[in-house]
Amino acid sequence: MGDIPEFKRGQIVGARLAGATVTKTASLCDVSRAAVSRVMSAYHQEGRTTSNRINCGCKRKLSERDVLVLTGIVSKKHKTTAAQITAELNVHLNSPVSTKTVCQELHRVDIHGRAAIAKPLVTCANAKRRFQWCKECKSWAVDNVKHLVFSDESTFTVFPTSGRVTVWRSPKEAYHPDCCMPRVKHGGGSVMVWAAISWHSLGPILVLDGRITAKDYRTILEDHVHPMVQTLYPEGGAVYQDDNAPLHTTRLVKDWFDEHESEVEHLPWPAQSPDLNIIEPLWGVLEERVRKHFPPPASRSDLATVLQEEWLKIPLTTVQDLYMSFPRRIDAVLAAKGGPTPYK
Repeated sequence: MGDIPEFKRGQIVGARLAGATVTKTASLCDVSRAAVSRVMSAYHQEGRTTSNRINCGCKRKLSERDVLVLTGIVSKKHKTTAAQITAELNVHLNSPVSTKTVCQELHRVDIHGRAAIAKPLVTCANAKRRFQWCKECKSWAVDNVKHLVFSDESTFTVFPTSGRVTVWRSPKEAYHPDCCMPRVKHGGGSVMVWAAISWHSLGPILVLDGRITAKDYRTILEDHVHPMVQTLYPEGGAVYQDDNAPLHTTRLVKDWFDEHESEVEHLPWPAQSPDLNIIEPLWGVLEERVRKHFPPPASRSDLATVLQEEWLKIPLTTVQDLYMSFPRRIDAVLAAKGGPTPYK
C-alpha cells in the first residue's frame, strides 16, 4: 500500500463507502482490484488511510528552544538581514547553522522577509492624542461624517518613483512601528496640488506654485472652500478638516475661521493621522489614473493638466465609499491604541 499516494487511498475508501464495487473503484481510481482490497483491508483494520511512515525527512537542526532564541532576535531587530540574524543566532549554538536553515525555520513559524509598509512615524505622545481623539469621535453617526469637508496637499512626480526596504515579521506585525518605513513627501521635478472633497461632490483641485504661505492658504479658503460650503451646506453645519501643517494653524488662518464660524467649523485634527483623512486614498487613485493616461505626461505642465483632468473623472461613489469607511478607521486607531493602522 506504500506505493499508493495518500490522496488516492482516500479516494478509494470514499468510493467504496459510497457503494462503488471493487471493480468500479479500481476503474475510477486507476488502480488494480488487489490494490483496492489492500487499502480497504487496512482501513477496516486500522481505521485510517494514512501511511504508517512517520518522522520522514531530514532531522531538524534547531530545537524548539533554539527557535525561540531565533524569533527573539527577529522581534528585537526587524530591520536586519538574514545573514546578520544567522550570525547572532550562531553565537548561542554549539553547532552553527546556515542562513538557509535560519530562513526555513523562520518560514516554518510564519515569519517572512517582506517589504516594509510605508507609514508615518507616530510618536508615543501623538499615539495617545490620536487614541483620545478617536474616543471622542466614536459616537459620530454617518450623517455627522457627511458634513465633513476633507482636504489635503500631495506631490506627484512626472515619472513614478519607488523604493523597498525588507523587514522580517509575522503577518500580525505588518503595522508594528519597527516594521514600517517612515514616509516623507518629496519635491523637485514634481507638482504639488491641494484638493478638497465632500459627501456630495469632488471639490476643487488646485496646482500650487511651490511652497505656499499662510496668506496663500487663506486665499484658498476664501476663493474655494467658502463657495464650496455655501453651495453644499446652505443652512450651515459644514465642518472643514485639514492637518496640522504650520500654515494651517497660523493666526491669519484662525482669524478666517473665526470670521466664518456661522458657516463652517474648523475641525481639530490629531497629528500624524493620514489614516483618518479619507482624501489620502484618493491620491493613490489619482496616481493610478495618471500613470494609465495616454499619452503619459512628459513635463511638469503636462502633469498639472493631467492631474486636473483625471481628478474630475473619479466617480463620486468612490468618494462616498471612503466616507463610509470613516467609522472603521476610528475603530482601527482605537484597536491599535493610537498606533499605525492598515488604512492609508
